[in-house]
Amino acid sequence: MAMIQVQVREDLGTGATRQLRREARIPAVLYGGTRQNRNLSIDQKTFLKLLDTEGTGLRTHRQDMVIDDNLRVAVLLRDYQIHPVTGMPLHVDFMRFDPNQIIHVKVPVRVEDEGKCPGVKSGGVLEMIAKEVEVHCRADDLPNFISVSVAKLQIGDSIHINDLQLPSGVKIPSEDNYAVITIVGAHGDASGEDTVEETA
Repeated sequence: MAMIQVQVREDLGTGATRQLRREARIPAVLYGGTRQNRNLSIDQKTFLKLLDTEGTGLRTHRQDMVIDDNLRVAVLLRDYQIHPVTGMPLHVDFMRFDPNQIIHVKVPVRVEDEGKCPGVKSGGVLEMIAKEVEVHCRADDLPNFISVSVAKLQIGDSIHINDLQLPSGVKIPSEDNYAVITIVGAHGDASGEDTVEETA
């Protein structure tokens, strides 16, 4: 669990936001629960370090936020925006953590048993079609990741969203049974067979 230090920001608007970023701070917002939204800022280096050390845990694990060095709030990271050129964070969204609240969150897919996969052993390539899946659950039941075993997959086999083994209380809201992982031939042919072009 991380300790996230933030400050309340009173000045809003484009000019104030630009000044904040010049000071190497990122605009942020805290919302959710029965309380009003709060406009905040977080130190840029602090946030980048959090992303590096906590990774996806920021989205799936309760974190402690300290506002102006005195108010402690349990939160989840919901989203953050990245500048398309510099790659630096532009804005961060935090949500108050309520263990009973039903939330929709994307969690990473973790591949297990790749070394045992017969399709990979015979020269196939494992392709992650969906690195994350959206789940629907109580905040207290939110998993760190969804584990998927590929121990039995041959070339041409796939694992679809409906094949996933979900923890108790966790559901996937999508009605589309899309593929999450597939094993393709070394040249991208799912059958694993070489394609020979017919010549006259």
